[in-house]
Amino acid sequence: MTDARVPRPLARFAPALVLLAALALRVREALRAPLWYDELYTQAAVNRPWEEVLRVMRGDVHPPLHFVLAHLWTFAGHSDLAVRGLGILAGLAGVCVAWGFARDLFGARAGLLTAALVALHPWHVYFSQEARSYPWLWLFLSISAWSAWRWAGRGERRDAVLFVLSSALALWTHYLAGIVLALQWVWMLARLRREGSRALAWTGWHVAVALLFAPVLPLWWAQLHRAGADHWLPRPSVHDLYEAARKLAFGASYLVPVVLLLACTPLTSARTRRAAVHALGAGLVPVLLCWTLGTAGVRVFAPKYMMFAIPSLCALIAAGTLRLPKVASAALAVALLALGLRAGFVRAPYPEADALGRTKRVLDSELRAGDVVFHADTHTLLFGERYYPKSRHVLLLMGQRLPYYEGGHLVPDSVRAEAGALVSAHDHGLRWFALAARPAGLDDRAAAALFEAASGAPAETLGVVRLWRGQPR
Repeated sequence: MTDARVPRPLARFAPALVLLAALALRVREALRAPLWYDELYTQAAVNRPWEEVLRVMRGDVHPPLHFVLAHLWTFAGHSDLAVRGLGILAGLAGVCVAWGFARDLFGARAGLLTAALVALHPWHVYFSQEARSYPWLWLFLSISAWSAWRWAGRGERRDAVLFVLSSALALWTHYLAGIVLALQWVWMLARLRREGSRALAWTGWHVAVALLFAPVLPLWWAQLHRAGADHWLPRPSVHDLYEAARKLAFGASYLVPVVLLLACTPLTSARTRRAAVHALGAGLVPVLLCWTLGTAGVRVFAPKYMMFAIPSLCALIAAGTLRLPKVASAALAVALLALGLRAGFVRAPYPEADALGRTKRVLDSELRAGDVVFHADTHTLLFGERYYPKSRHVLLLMGQRLPYYEGGHLVPDSVRAEAGALVSAHDHGLRWFALAARPAGLDDRAAAALFEAASGAPAETLGVVRLWRGQPR
C-alpha cells in the first residue's frame, strides 16, 4: 500500500466537492428522460399492497431485496426524481465506499482520486440514478471486498461481521454476486494458505453468508427453472466483451488500452501487488469469468451487468496513475476526470428513455382524458399507464403470450385484448392512439400493420417508438 498523503486543504474540502459533484450529475441524469421499461416494471411491481408485491417477486427472476427497498421507498413520493432517488442514494454511498476501499489498498491520494473517478464515471452516474437494483449490488459488493481486505490485514471481528452482512445483502440483491464472492473466497484462501486457522475462519464466514442467504433458496430454485425456460440473455460474443470494456473505460474505445495499462501497473510493484490482485479479483476477473460462463451457455453476462467492476477498476486506475512522476500523474488524473465528465455530458440518454421522452412531449399536447391508447408491447403500456392514467390503455397481444420479462405476471387480463378491440374503438368513433417500441420482447409486426391500416397513415417515428393516430369514422 502506498502512504502518500493528501495535502491538508485538499483533504478538508475535497470530500464535500466530490459528493456534491456526484449528486449534481446523478440528479441531472435523472431529470433528462422519463422512466423506461425496466424502471416502470419495478414501479408497477412495488406500487401495490405488500401481499401483491410478494406475488410479483415470486413471478420474477431476481432476489427480493430491491423490491423490498423500492416498496418501502414509496414514502418518498412518486415523481420520477423521487423514484430514482433510491438509486442515487446507493450511488453516493458507493462513491464513499470506493474512497475507503482504494485508500486502504493504495493510500490516501489513490482513495481521493478513485472517489472522483467513480463520481464522474458516466456509466456509474447513469446506473446509479436508474430505479433498478444495480447501484445497490455495486455498493454491497464494494463493501464486501473492502471488509475482506481489512479482515485479512487486521483480523478484527467487526470486519468479518461487515463482510458477512454485505455479502449476504449482495446475494439478496442480485444472484450475480455469487460469482464475485466465490472468486473472492478462492483468492483469499490462496493468500491464507499457510495460516490454517485463518483460512478455516475465512471459510466459516462464507458459511455464515450462505446461512443468511438460505431463506432465498426456494425462491431462487423456482426462478432458475423459469429463467431457463423463458430467458432473454443471448450467448455473449467477443463484441459484447469489448462493449463491456468500452463502458468500463468511461465509454470511450480509445481509452480501453489506457485503462487496462493503468490497471495492470500496480501489479509491477511489490508494494502494491497484493492489493492490485485483490482489486482485480473484485472486478475485472469476475467480468472475464462471467463472459466465459456466458459463452458456455450460463446466462450471466450482459455488458450493463458488468459495471459492478467500476469501483475496483477506478481504484486500480488511480493507483496506476499515481505511480507516474508527479507532473505526469497530475496531468493524467486531470485528463481522466475531464474525459469522464465530458463523456457524461455528450452521452445521449438511454435510447428507449429518450424515445419515450419524445413521445411524452407529443402526447402531452394531443392526448385527452378518455382517449384510448393501444399498445403493441408492455414497454409502452407501462409508460402510458404511469404518465396518462386518465386514458384507457389496451395491450394488443395478437395471439402472443407474455413472458415474465415482458411483465406477464404484472399485466392484468383486463387490459389485454386482440385485434377486435381496435376495430371496435375505430367503428364507435373513439379517438385513439397506438404505440409500439422496437426494443420490446414481443413481435409487434402484426400489431403495427393493424395500426397502419386503421389509421390510414404511416407511423410517426420518435426514436425507437412509433406513434399512430386514429381517425374515427
